[in-house]
This record gives sequence, structure tokens and C-alpha cells, in this order.
Amino acid sequence: MDKTANKIDKKTYQLIKKHLKFLKKFKPQKIILFGSRARGEHLEGSDVDLIIISENFQGVEFRERISRAYGLWDKKQNLDIICYTPEEIKKRINQLGIVQQAVKEGIEIKY
Repeated sequence: MDKTANKIDKKTYQLIKKHLKFLKKFKPQKIILFGSRARGEHLEGSDVDLIIISENFQGVEFRERISRAYGLWDKKQNLDIICYTPEEIKKRINQLGIVQQAVKEGIEIKY
């Protein structure tokens, strides 16, 4: 396992690793795990919270981005995903809210 795997539990790491080959389709600059799984406070069945940052989202409607990402995910596992371009994340990083918290406290997934 890499350094990322040491920061999160083995089951969460394996779950994300299983889907990285699909998420790579977006050519992400960064994937961030946040929420209860990043904090190690999740329960059985807790969702996986991810932010995907990619230039490939440029010009794609926000809901369409999420729809495409959900389409690549195993439907047995709950997922909460947010898809941004690097420019969008820069704008939101200084605003109070989930994005600021996720970037500040989340774990970058290396792939």
C-alpha cells in the first residue's frame, strides 16, 4: 500500500482503488476523499465522498459531470461525488462550505 492507504482504512482504500481505473477516464489532476471515511469515523454502509478535479469537466454541465461519474461507480456502494475544474475549485476553496472543508481536511488519493 502507498502513503494514501496508510491514512485510510483498508476497506475504503480497496473500494476506491477498485474504481480508480474508471475515474482515470476523466484524467483528474486530483481526487480527494473527504467526509467520514477520510476522518476514519464511518460506519458500515457509509457513503464514499469524493471530489474529482479535472480540466475535462470544462464546458460540461455540472449535473452531466456527476452523472458520468456515477455511471462508472459500483451501484452497491453509496457515493457522493463532486466534479470541478481546477478554476472552479480555486474559486470555491476560500468560500465557507463543503469544498473548503474537503480540501482542508480531505485525503488526496494517489493513483
